[in-house]
Amino acid sequence: MPHPLRRPGPARLPGRRSVRRWWTLPVVAALAVLASACQPAVQGGEQREPVTLIVSQTWVQQHQGGGGSGADAGDATARLRSLQQAVDRLRKQTHTGWVGRQDDVTGYLSEISGGSWPGTTADFMDDYGPALFGVDSSVLRFGAVDTQTVPGVATTKATQAVGDVPVLDSSLVFSGRGSSAATDDLRVTGVHGRVFPGLTVGTTPVVTAEQAATAATEAAGAGSTTDGSARLVVLPTGAGVLAWEVVLLGTDVQGAATAGRYYLDAATGLLVDVRPVSADVAAPLPHAAGVTEAVRELRRGGTPRTAPDPGSVEVTGTDPLGRALTAYGVRTGGGIELTDTTTEAWDAQTGRGAVQTYDASTVRNESQLPGRLVTSPSTTITDADAIAAQAYSHDIVEYWESLGRDSWDDAGGPLLSSVHFGPETYCNAFFAGYLRQPQMVYGNPCVQQGRQLSGTFVEPDIAAHEVTHGVTQTTAGLLYTGQSGALNESFSDYFGNVIGNLIHGTEGSTLGEDSCSQVDGPTPVCVQNPDGTTSFRNMLNGNDFDQYLRILNPGIRLSLLAGYRQDQGGVHYNSAIWNNALWTIRTRLAQIDNQPANTSSLAHDFDRAVYGALATRLTPASGFVDARAAVEQVIIDSQLDPVVLRTAREVFDQEKICTGCPAVSELAGDAVSTSPQTQLHPSVSGDQVLWLDLSSTSDYAGYAAATTLGQGGAPRLSSGSDALEVAFAGDAVIALDVRGQVTRTDASGATSVLDRVPVDATLAAGFSGSDDGGAWLAPDDTVTFVDAAGTLTRAQVPGLRGDTVTTVATGGGTVAIGTDQGKVFAWTPGSGDPRQVGQVAGAVLSAAAYAGNVFVIDDAQASALFTADGQQLDVTTSAAPFGAAMSSEYVVWSEAVGGMQSGVVPGGRSPYPDTDLYLLSLASGKIYDLHPAPAQQGFPSISGRTLVWQDATFGGDDVFTAAVPEGL
Repeated sequence: MPHPLRRPGPARLPGRRSVRRWWTLPVVAALAVLASACQPAVQGGEQREPVTLIVSQTWVQQHQGGGGSGADAGDATARLRSLQQAVDRLRKQTHTGWVGRQDDVTGYLSEISGGSWPGTTADFMDDYGPALFGVDSSVLRFGAVDTQTVPGVATTKATQAVGDVPVLDSSLVFSGRGSSAATDDLRVTGVHGRVFPGLTVGTTPVVTAEQAATAATEAAGAGSTTDGSARLVVLPTGAGVLAWEVVLLGTDVQGAATAGRYYLDAATGLLVDVRPVSADVAAPLPHAAGVTEAVRELRRGGTPRTAPDPGSVEVTGTDPLGRALTAYGVRTGGGIELTDTTTEAWDAQTGRGAVQTYDASTVRNESQLPGRLVTSPSTTITDADAIAAQAYSHDIVEYWESLGRDSWDDAGGPLLSSVHFGPETYCNAFFAGYLRQPQMVYGNPCVQQGRQLSGTFVEPDIAAHEVTHGVTQTTAGLLYTGQSGALNESFSDYFGNVIGNLIHGTEGSTLGEDSCSQVDGPTPVCVQNPDGTTSFRNMLNGNDFDQYLRILNPGIRLSLLAGYRQDQGGVHYNSAIWNNALWTIRTRLAQIDNQPANTSSLAHDFDRAVYGALATRLTPASGFVDARAAVEQVIIDSQLDPVVLRTAREVFDQEKICTGCPAVSELAGDAVSTSPQTQLHPSVSGDQVLWLDLSSTSDYAGYAAATTLGQGGAPRLSSGSDALEVAFAGDAVIALDVRGQVTRTDASGATSVLDRVPVDATLAAGFSGSDDGGAWLAPDDTVTFVDAAGTLTRAQVPGLRGDTVTTVATGGGTVAIGTDQGKVFAWTPGSGDPRQVGQVAGAVLSAAAYAGNVFVIDDAQASALFTADGQQLDVTTSAAPFGAAMSSEYVVWSEAVGGMQSGVVPGGRSPYPDTDLYLLSLASGKIYDLHPAPAQQGFPSISGRTLVWQDATFGGDDVFTAAVPEGL
């Protein structure tokens, strides 16, 4: 939860006059644009060849520049030549317009489309796979041909494997025409995804699954438990690493459930990767009967795979709102158990695919889920939550089957639900996709501080919303941060409302209204709609891209340290923009059809197109503009009525979901990187800028991304995507990874391991860098400093007496250290131990240091400066914990200047602060507001007079820079 805001006047030091709005800089709107394979054939009177290979500048820069060897440069040239020749050969053979896009990581293709090749997907990969993707069909395991997801288009997913062991993060999706039954008319029209050539690791483990689970639990620390499962996977690093994947469960600092996938080397038992996963509530706090005929009409033709269990019976009851429900169970010797075997997902031969409901009222943590299978002495179910979960789960599975999906996971998986989980203050419903058997979990009605904030969570919209998270997890895998996270939430909102309306036979645009009907008036969960009703969200909310809530994703550190999340960059709020666009399109199509949306063929066609985009076109880091392009392409590929495409384009333009459409206020600097993925915690050294790039498969770990100011082009990415924090130490890059390794990579590209640390404690205390070196917290209250040459110095912080180190920062040869009890230390590496230089009232959350000066921000939002000559100066009372930076002249930090305003927030005023970068002149004592704009800025870094920071102005987490003038 964010701290309460205190709107400041211009902050000032005692006796000093503040100055505001001093800084006028050129406006540079460097918005990201869609890459296009189409260029005019004639420009300036000259004939131009069409671009048929879109080169990854990221991959090329890594293999040709930035210290790459001559061999690297030669390999890069050879790879590009080989790719171009293969694309040219494919175009010539088929006489169609194939265009390839090079992958940032592997250097082979990540996509090829625009043509038509006659034959099977396996034949295509045998003929063109080695040249285009680096593999042939022998390492791929092909799924069934899917002609349902995108009508008129056959799609096939293939996963890479070494022997029988799957390769993590490695799959291809093939688009084409025809089906497995029409082998004389098969055509491949597109391939996208990523595979990893050259994997040769053996697949026989030395370490057992039990040993791996024990090692993972020890690595995670106290409070973590395993769900008892482990599976073998290959991590695509080098020749491959055979690893055990172990799921661990635990709780965060606020007691909320957390989970992580731990990967342990199957040869050595060493931890090699961790991927945090989380369960997110459908309706976040600020910090009729059965399936309708409309659903039945949507079901695809054919009969169930197998007959229901012979003991299948109908069960009845009432939902938490008193409405009659019918569901299905199985008669056993012990009574009627809530096991539904009547959907197409059920497979009697394997016993998989059932819908089941469990009672979790005695379950104390997620490792004990699902709980006790609900069993009744008769066909009348008296538990309202249990009958509702059973009935609605059946309806949800049937809906996804109507779109051609084999249950929620497209693999015939069961849909389990647990009701009554947690106390009344738990206030959550979520899809736990990380459990050994993924499932739905429902808490009880939300009551906090004696006030009921919501009714039941077991209602159709919420159930369908959460299960759709499972669909997204097993398709696009959208990251839960920034724009991709807002899309993740929005797709769940969209299908939650589609399915909920079909179940109830209603046409509403509100989500979760059943739950809100059980409380009096608006609450922090149930917000008021224009007509006076309340619901979790309103799909037709009127918000376009200009209303994007421009708040930062602060990253995992503040979440570990203080439970400070900011909704992963506003995913539950900014979903309103995509919700409004999709629901407006759907509503207009139903009006054109002159039918209710539940029965409109145009609306249903659009539903399929939205699902097709999610399942076959999007990637984890996709943003709003990517999603628009995906929906439009599926509409085209599906050969839908032209009115669908026309309506979609009109609405997307109207909602300003297009390149360059959103309005952008005046900028305070130049954009360094504005790509759709999340970019966190930039660092600057000279003309080099570095940041953490979240574009892989984790919401927390990613690549070290770097660029040179003034040169343009795509950033250079590290080869691995397991970094949790990155920073400069001189011109070398230091990184903290998920295994707790601190590594240093020098300018030549040579990497060495500097330290091994407990991940959570070190990450929570901060991982700091500067022109002079970097610093971090090591075990036993020891702080480690590495200078620009790579030399390590260590010192133990004295006199803590039970205090916990919460902040480490460095600059100008000084290391600043803060504790949870407000102690402030300064340390000059190589010159004795850290010494306490002051005390603040709250826990120290952020700090900066330079040449003996220390600046801190505590959890009461107070900022203070401790000077090298022993003075303590209170600076402001509304500082945000979004980092700080210091040079010989200035201190820069993030100051809360009011409440963030945005239309996506009910009432218009968000619980998150609007923050500006403030600058304190050490010479004059004056304070300047560097960027008085309605968006958050934070996490500054300064080198000389070059300032970089993380900025939300463009509707995401971007990196900006500006030169700070002298003499302020």
